[in-house]
Amino acid sequence: MTLRLDITLLSERYDAGGGEDPRAAEWPPHPARVFAALRSVAQEDELASLAELERLEPPLIHASPNAAVGERRTRGYVVTNVRDNKGGHQTHPARTAGFRQRTSSLPEDARVQFDWPDDGALSDGVVADLDHLARRVPYLGRSTSPATLAFSRVAEPTPLPGLTTYEPTNARGSLSVRVPYPGYLDELNALYRDDQPAWQAAGPRARRFYREVGTDVDEETPAVDDFESPYPDLVILRFEELRPSGHLVSIFTEALRRKVMGQTEDPLPPALHGHGTPGLPHVAYLGLPFVGNEHADGQLMALAVAIPGLEYDERLRILRGILGEDPEREISLRVSGFRQEFKLRYAPDETRPFTTTIERWTGPARTWATATPLVLDRYPKDRDLPAAVAESFVNAGLPEPRQVEVSKEPMMYGAVRLKPRELPKRCQRRLYTHARVTFDRPVNGPILAGAGRYFGVGLFAPDYEEGRR
Repeated sequence: MTLRLDITLLSERYDAGGGEDPRAAEWPPHPARVFAALRSVAQEDELASLAELERLEPPLIHASPNAAVGERRTRGYVVTNVRDNKGGHQTHPARTAGFRQRTSSLPEDARVQFDWPDDGALSDGVVADLDHLARRVPYLGRSTSPATLAFSRVAEPTPLPGLTTYEPTNARGSLSVRVPYPGYLDELNALYRDDQPAWQAAGPRARRFYREVGTDVDEETPAVDDFESPYPDLVILRFEELRPSGHLVSIFTEALRRKVMGQTEDPLPPALHGHGTPGLPHVAYLGLPFVGNEHADGQLMALAVAIPGLEYDERLRILRGILGEDPEREISLRVSGFRQEFKLRYAPDETRPFTTTIERWTGPARTWATATPLVLDRYPKDRDLPAAVAESFVNAGLPEPRQVEVSKEPMMYGAVRLKPRELPKRCQRRLYTHARVTFDRPVNGPILAGAGRYFGVGLFAPDYEEGRR
């Protein structure tokens, strides 16, 4: 028997951005998004059925083929819901308007089906409970795409005519799809309690490759799994107005560190202050410069906080410390040497420069180059700089690169040049270098290495020049 979910998009369109990048259209609908929609209408006594569902293997997806799906993009300014004394909207007092870009998918067929081969793993009562939840879901994605959902059991899971079947694959498939996983429900519950968006739970653990059934796969080539970064969460805070020069990265990351630690409830999580956790990654503070483009100038477009894998409570306490209490997710940052405050904003659902997106810094890629110089963990033996760089990667919990190039000058357009006195205080009097490294397999970022990786230096970016991957 097969557990089937039938979805009908009533407006014949699907309004949903692609998870971390809302500018990208999502098609087909991701099972993780559907699961989050089910959770949004569930009562406490109905959560057990969702816990049963998340333990199933990822489903088959039957949907209109991507080639038959159009896209529509809309742009405009949207009035905020929160009142603010500095709001200056002409018709809505004490409010402001923010620029928004929305993406919609226009499928040839408005019907979608998910099939879980459960082999009787779910009882009839659980299936009935899931169906009751599904029928209460008003929409998928945004509220502008109403939908009807219904669960059932089918003996012969033949998809509707005209739909293409996509199946999960261990090889690198054409689609990267977010699916529920054991523990996903707990992540959603914790984010809901902290008033955080559900997509933050859909990190690397939720990603699965899918391929169209019937496409050729080279069975002789074994699948190579991507190496996952020690940092599953990257919180990016975009500069609203002034953008500092890249050579100021260490004083800005130090200011952000003081801000976050001051706003986080005591007792501070060990990953935040770094004491008593030898060998484990700490929270890292990053400056994100404009790099990798022939016009790149190295200006800091954003600051970011990279959070290692933590228990839910610790992770959410750190998120609260980063974002503070402002409902608009605006942060005022005081920086040593400057009179004015710098305004930053956490706005993952707004149109942003590519530098300020998660995708820019997470890859995956085989070749990575320094955006800010790498400070070596030790002075190299026999002046063997490449070996010392490779050792810094291993010390940071990353794979050892198979190829290392080093240079006193940046190896990527816009990469930050630093004088010795511009390094973080903890790194001064150490040897530092720019580098390009290549791995045997794709590696997911963010990639941080070296003695200053927690304080703004040693940040790498995917290097796609000359066809490198």
